[in-house]
Amino acid sequence: MSATLQGRVLIVDDDPDFSTVTRELVEIEGYSARLAMSGAEAMQMCHKQPFDAVLLDLKLGAASGLDVLRDLRSQWPDLPVIVVTAHGSLESATAAEREKAFDYIGKPFPSADLIAVLRRALEWRAGRNSGKSEPRGAQAPTTAIVGKSPAMVAIYRMIARVAATDSTVLISGESGTGKELIARALHDNSLRAERPFVPVNCGAFTETLLESELFGHVRGAFTGAAGNHRGIFETASGGTIFLDEISETSQAFQVKLLRVLQEQEVRPVGATEARRVDARIVAATNRRVRDLLNSEDFRQDLLYRLSVIHIELPPLRERREDIPLLVEHFLQRAGAKLNREAPLAPPETIAWLSSMAWPGNVRELENAVERAVTLNAGGRLLPEDFTQFTPTPFISLPTLPEQATEEVDEIRPLVGTAQTAVHSWVCELPCSLTEVEREHILATLRYTGGNKLRAAKLLGIGRFSLYRKAERLGIDLDSLSVESEGVEDGA
Repeated sequence: MSATLQGRVLIVDDDPDFSTVTRELVEIEGYSARLAMSGAEAMQMCHKQPFDAVLLDLKLGAASGLDVLRDLRSQWPDLPVIVVTAHGSLESATAAEREKAFDYIGKPFPSADLIAVLRRALEWRAGRNSGKSEPRGAQAPTTAIVGKSPAMVAIYRMIARVAATDSTVLISGESGTGKELIARALHDNSLRAERPFVPVNCGAFTETLLESELFGHVRGAFTGAAGNHRGIFETASGGTIFLDEISETSQAFQVKLLRVLQEQEVRPVGATEARRVDARIVAATNRRVRDLLNSEDFRQDLLYRLSVIHIELPPLRERREDIPLLVEHFLQRAGAKLNREAPLAPPETIAWLSSMAWPGNVRELENAVERAVTLNAGGRLLPEDFTQFTPTPFISLPTLPEQATEEVDEIRPLVGTAQTAVHSWVCELPCSLTEVEREHILATLRYTGGNKLRAAKLLGIGRFSLYRKAERLGIDLDSLSVESEGVEDGA
């Protein structure tokens, strides 16, 4: 096969539109590309001519791309296969990693990302001298992590790659993004999966209690220490310790933890001798890593040691395409918990939920769904079932400069960008309160199909108040379509 970067690429996908676009991207970069619509066709083409890289869809009609990956790897172990999928999951990422896929990316993806992965594959191919591969971990169990957005696919790929190692991992992300779920997935997919996984909330202990809990203590070490106590580092030997809210610890404790990480030994409180330990450390923080680097209350040397591998979880507002999947998952979970059939969430409810910002992230969404299911009596979840939970409407705000001037440029409301399926909207700052009010009323009217009575109820105002506001803001109520106005008016 060719050893140059002017490689031959085989694209295996049963979606002709995606295949054509991908082929154009590949050929623009100077590579040659061929298309295969099925696994059988791909195998035939590989037997007829050599290829330097393969782009393989995970779903090929009723067939699984993993089977094709397995066949390709068995016959051409030096052929890099890049798995591409619109149905990303931790299980498929781990399975692809286990079958020695070169990489794993999700649809849709920026063209630059695809080309970068393809270029790396061709460089690897050009310099490959043998078919050796790293040993893989055990079979991956199922997981509660839900999402198939590109951001989550990248997380799955990271977990699949680092789970089998003993590298320390730092997980950062806002509260409620699922940091402990990621830590558990790392443990469950590692060679330590049969040993304990012990989560510790560092923010829930004082410095002395945290040190005693993790490192242990000897009798008489402090008031109340009536006997020897083995700490978590010893009892969890061979397993994984998850240190949540690590940024809430004192600098004195950070020094001791750094020594544990460097020396692989602990000294119980009051003891004179250290003890060897064997535990993998996964830590988490809801603070940004760059903020910790500039912080005076967190040691940089510990941060470097903890973040050998850094996984940053995106907030839910940055992967809103995962909200429908999450809602369905939480509906089924709530139904099982309440021992009854979960109510249905119609498309308009899903659209409304997807329009919310969810500052509490996945945890807030889960709590909202469970509460709505518990109180629902009609078998269908409507936006009104969630109103008492008061989620925050989604508004996209641009990044402002650190030192904003007092001068205000022209005001640019995004006219026509209001979402027609939901009464939420996107505005671009700077924007006056009058324009904010006008855009929100318009979006609510579009959501109700022009039904003024229902719009007024959703806005929390009277109907005549809506008329007065519309007149003041220059909104032509008669120009909007009306659906069931007479029914709701009692006409």
